[in-house]
Amino acid sequence: MQLSPDKIKNILGDPNAGFYLLDKAKGDHSFAYVSLLRRLLNLKKVGFAGTLDPLASGLLILASGTATKLLDIFHEWPKKYLAAITFGKTSTTYDLEGEIEVIKNAKEFSLDILQVNLEKLTGDILQQAPIYSAKKVQGKKLNILARQGKKIAPPSSRVIIYDYKIIDFSYPKLQVEIKVSKGTYIRSLAHDLGQATGTGALLSDLRRLSIGDFKVENALAKTELNLEALNKAKISPAEIIKLLD
Repeated sequence: MQLSPDKIKNILGDPNAGFYLLDKAKGDHSFAYVSLLRRLLNLKKVGFAGTLDPLASGLLILASGTATKLLDIFHEWPKKYLAAITFGKTSTTYDLEGEIEVIKNAKEFSLDILQVNLEKLTGDILQQAPIYSAKKVQGKKLNILARQGKKIAPPSSRVIIYDYKIIDFSYPKLQVEIKVSKGTYIRSLAHDLGQATGTGALLSDLRRLSIGDFKVENALAKTELNLEALNKAKISPAEIIKLLD
């Protein structure tokens, strides 16, 4: 991301510019945290980098004032998630929000088979977006087209699955840490893993652990949010601009 000297000067000169690490709770909408910060900071200009679905929790990075001009930086950095995947079921949305089907003939498999299939989905891969997603085709979101009953093949894009770490596995339940590039759908990864194992699978829980070097353990929970806490936790735009060098 290229910034002109004038733009940098403008951002650094704004006393309202700052970044905040928040821990979004499961069930909350990402935009609710924008509204909350607008009220607490008494500012209209607040935005966030990288939305999280309502069923997901974890790190949400918000910016205020002219710092919002730097939010695109965070989209470029790798992200780490803790994903819970359930085998033997499929979903129209690839997660618990859709119509769920139990795969009656799904066969239990071993840890070795799981690792082999995870390896196949690691690295530079071509991934298809979920049909129920905000990905746009011809200017319209896929989820809107899907709900209108239109049959459109979701677009595919190149993404990078940097690495994974199995936290716990006891069929049909898997907990795995995954580090991915921008544009990666963990829901699609769960679906593809289910296809690879022949059992079907869906994403049953998701928590974002980090974006770049920023980690959820340093984030504020919604119950901790007040003006004093925000002022103490505020990250200056200068700290973010340094990371561009």
